[in-house]
Amino acid sequence: MTDATSASSGQAERPVRWIEVWARAVVVPAWRRATAAWFGCGIVAAVVFGSAGMRASDLTGLALYDPGVGIVLAATWLLVFAPTARAIVRAAPAAYLASLPGDPRTARFVAVLALVGLQLPWVALWILGEGLIGGAVVVATTAVVVALASWRPPSVRARFPAWRRDGEALRSIHVRALRRRAGDALVRGAGLAVLAGAAGGLVVRNNQLTGETAGVLATSIIAVVLVPAQVGAALVTLGAHRETAWPAAAFGIARRTRIVALVYAIAVVHLAAAAIAVLAAMIVSGPNGWLPVLALGVALGTSLGEARAMLVYEDSPTVAARVVVGAIVVAAIAVVCLAVLGAAGAIAMIAIGAFALLTVAP
Repeated sequence: MTDATSASSGQAERPVRWIEVWARAVVVPAWRRATAAWFGCGIVAAVVFGSAGMRASDLTGLALYDPGVGIVLAATWLLVFAPTARAIVRAAPAAYLASLPGDPRTARFVAVLALVGLQLPWVALWILGEGLIGGAVVVATTAVVVALASWRPPSVRARFPAWRRDGEALRSIHVRALRRRAGDALVRGAGLAVLAGAAGGLVVRNNQLTGETAGVLATSIIAVVLVPAQVGAALVTLGAHRETAWPAAAFGIARRTRIVALVYAIAVVHLAAAAIAVLAAMIVSGPNGWLPVLALGVALGTSLGEARAMLVYEDSPTVAARVVVGAIVVAAIAVVCLAVLGAAGAIAMIAIGAFALLTVAP
């Protein structure tokens, strides 16, 4: 009797253990991806609902009745949350569990809960702002993001590269690393860039600012909110830089060539994120000739500063953490330059970044 009871007890525990393993393999990594989005949303919430004096209902009402704001807001969240949803929908790390006895229905139920729960900022915004209508918006956007996460792009046949110069080869290697390893980080970064631009545009719009003042304020907000968008790609670039150290040494490639390739890869991400943010900001607040000039100038300066942090600490075991801290410090310096010097702060930021980089260049 005791053996039969123990056997039945063990059989009852198997599905629980199976679903626990499934949750650790699928939900936990998805939660880690979601934290970057939550961090970016927290910064934007502090800006929009703090300095701008908006309420959740103001933003959701604006999104419902202004097509431009609605499209920007929806596109932002779809881009930000798509990498997290992909980790849950595809569940690639837990594929081996399909061959083991378990309860796939419970796994699907947990996946639905995770898809909703990990959208906490989005759910809170719409429920607080619009109640039941907001809940319907959340359901609709969740269905769209699941469809996007389920789509698999066609595979591209690899081709043998024909690089004629050392610098061209290193730059191409860094770009390929971003394309192959940082796909989710780039998609999430694009969403956070739209979020940064929308936040800057809303502050400018609500305060009825124009001209240089509007450009300086929006650029300051964009510089801060873009930090989470840039860090993921920066760490991939750092990995590629470290991995190419020994081939560069073997082929006698100068260190300055490696530095130029590193700056190139970082600047591509920073400038692209700034361009997306500027476009979103001008959709929300209207055209402003100062904004693209200032935002792209600051993006170039922050890319130089971030490259300096990588080069100084590239041999440190804590280099990843130091790069993150360096990105935050560089963004803070950019905000101070803009606050003190106005539009000239963008030029000052480029000068500061270039000088900082020259201190580590050979």
